[in-house]
Amino acid sequence: MRWMLLLLMTAGVFAKELSLEKVIEDTLRNNLEIKALRHEIKAYEREYMSARANLFPTLKLEETFTRTDIPAYVLFTKLNQERITPADFAPSTLNDPDPVNNFETKLSVELPLWVGGKIRAFKEAALYRKKAEERKLSRKEEEVLFKAYEAYLGASLASSAIEVARKNVEDAREHLRIARKLHSVGMALLSDVLRAEVFLKKAEEKLTEAQNRYKVALKAVGLIANEDYESYSVPALKECPSVSLDELKEKALSSRSDLKAIEDFLKVFRESYRAHVADNLPQLAAFASYNLYDENTPFGSDGSGYMFGLSLSWKFNTGLASIHRARSFKDRERALLKRRELLKKAILFGVEKAYSEYETALSSVISAETRLKTAKEVVRILNVRYESGLARMVDLLDAQTQLENARFDHVEALYRCNLSFGRALLEAGLIKEVLR
Repeated sequence: MRWMLLLLMTAGVFAKELSLEKVIEDTLRNNLEIKALRHEIKAYEREYMSARANLFPTLKLEETFTRTDIPAYVLFTKLNQERITPADFAPSTLNDPDPVNNFETKLSVELPLWVGGKIRAFKEAALYRKKAEERKLSRKEEEVLFKAYEAYLGASLASSAIEVARKNVEDAREHLRIARKLHSVGMALLSDVLRAEVFLKKAEEKLTEAQNRYKVALKAVGLIANEDYESYSVPALKECPSVSLDELKEKALSSRSDLKAIEDFLKVFRESYRAHVADNLPQLAAFASYNLYDENTPFGSDGSGYMFGLSLSWKFNTGLASIHRARSFKDRERALLKRRELLKKAILFGVEKAYSEYETALSSVISAETRLKTAKEVVRILNVRYESGLARMVDLLDAQTQLENARFDHVEALYRCNLSFGRALLEAGLIKEVLR
């Protein structure tokens, strides 16, 4: 039993410290939600590549078999096969020919020269859509990182609670030691000893509770980062970082990736408008083909020939379908402009709200530190007075309870302050930049 206890204590001493930077990097690399979104970005990259591919020539290989006794088809089939003879022009043969087989092999290429800018507009729209989705992913990464940061703070709070609980146990043991010492010389009642024993048991119970909460909090960090951190230890909370409201507001509108994504989506709608307007413009294409003809063999070459040329087409839907479709993107653009205006105001409001919460939390930290110092001094004074027989055990334990509460209030205030700091960074779009 003794060696098992020693092993557990040694493992705790040599546990690696889990830094916030490691959690952030692990989350960016391994978080399952982020991985899923990156696969979606791959899909948008494929869509862009597909749209860009329309600028390149289209190749087509065909093999067609026909058998016919239609006079005109028979004559021209033999011409294509380069096996026409004078006998084929006899009236009886022309009017009632024997059936003829034909294997036609055709390799063709088609290249759009100008389609009103439609292809390039679709390509640009796909490119801006990909960029917009990448910016949305960046914002989602920040939100996931805030969850990881919050979970890490929860583990750090639990670690701080363990430290506080251990101090409380040490203080309770010291009170019990003094009570027993004074009772042994007749300066304290047995009830003082019993009260101190009950107080110690309660402190030990809170220590066990804090240790169990720490284990759960550490697993929560591992869940978000998709890593196993059981061999790591999270340091306790020590201080609250500082942040400037002016700096947050200055960088918020230029750093928020979801606001930048709206700019890209606006470009998507503008390019989509151009693409659908192009449906009403002339379209010019070049084409070329090379043909092989054979009576008996697929891909054979009794005869051959080529063809190349240009085609010009111009179509217009009298119901104005493409015009209405194009104008729908203008309406979407106007709607998105209003959403952009709203988002800008919401970002600034969110930053100011988060900073206000941060200031409140920082004030709570300062207040908690003052209360902690006062509570420590009260316990020190009552401890001296109790040893001198000038104070009761119940008064000392009441003061100790106030000290315990002050200790827990202090670490909770640090937790809320750090959490408010992270939320302010999230609202300003700086959490990835600062925490990494």
